[in-house]
Amino acid sequence: MHRPKPHIRVMQEKEMLDGYSRLQQIGPFITIPKTVERIPNMKKVQILEDRYTQIEKDNRLLLEKITNIMNSTNIKFDKPKRVSSLNSRKRNELEQIRKENLILFRHITTKKSQYSKQQYDKDWSQTKQYFYNLSGYRPSTQKNKALTRSFEF
Repeated sequence: MHRPKPHIRVMQEKEMLDGYSRLQQIGPFITIPKTVERIPNMKKVQILEDRYTQIEKDNRLLLEKITNIMNSTNIKFDKPKRVSSLNSRKRNELEQIRKENLILFRHITTKKSQYSKQQYDKDWSQTKQYFYNLSGYRPSTQKNKALTRSFEF
């Protein structure tokens, strides 16, 4: 294949460069103003509007509740319910049992004994009399003496 002559090649290169420079000089047919940076996403705008309306509704309800509380004359301040752990409840129960045991111990130690030897002997003789009456024998017989001994300890 043959090559173009050098002076033709130079002319072609000049024409190409002229074409590039002309392309750079050509501007767009439609111009977009620089003030509008981008077109907003309408779905996002709708979601934000819905969210704002919900927030306004909640704020209005809260304001109504607060005004009702402020205007009411019968205000009750209840103690907040205390949430306690299982360990603290067990500890409280053990403390309560310890206190009750201490009270019982003091009560037992302060009481005087009601035991009386004379009363015990009198009750035992009464019990022996009941046995004699049930057996139908008099204490003077030999069998009743053996019976009397068997009851004595």
